[in-house]
Amino acid sequence: MKRLLSVFLIVLLLAGCSQKPKQVEQPAPEPAKPPVEENIAVENPPAVEEKESNLFDARKSKVGDKVAGLRITKVEVHNASDEDYDAYVDFEGEVTVSGTFKHNLDDEFLDHEISFRVDEEWASKLPMLAHDQRYVWFMFMNHDDAEKALGAPGTEGKATVTIKNYSIKYAHTEIWNTADLVKAEKK
Repeated sequence: MKRLLSVFLIVLLLAGCSQKPKQVEQPAPEPAKPPVEENIAVENPPAVEEKESNLFDARKSKVGDKVAGLRITKVEVHNASDEDYDAYVDFEGEVTVSGTFKHNLDDEFLDHEISFRVDEEWASKLPMLAHDQRYVWFMFMNHDDAEKALGAPGTEGKATVTIKNYSIKYAHTEIWNTADLVKAEKK
């Protein structure tokens, strides 16, 4: 029996020694990277030119912010928790837009004021509250200068105007945006 056990142990020992040890694969070395030239700077222009939006939320705006190229000088918001909140925002800077003017003649709400409705393709030149669904229009605050440039009461027509001191007045009442006329070119 001892002999049988000895043979069995020898066979086991030989069987264990006959297996090859496991080989762990080593990762292949990475090829050498080409030298980087440090003095070459290449600037690629963006595929799409970024454009500043004219839409903004007055609740998140502050004096000094720029919207459509005009700088905010005053922000006043009422009912800020409402989606359709009231806002009064004044801007500084000049902007040129085209549209239709009307020197009102005894209008119930507008009296003899001169209104200017901005053409749709020019509307993005002026700041606009993101929730404001009105078309873009304003009244000239320097009435006498606007009358000299655009015409007497009852006059209407197309013009390209440069304005400054644009002011948004948005509330649930008869109120409108205003601006000062800098120059006008009637069409």
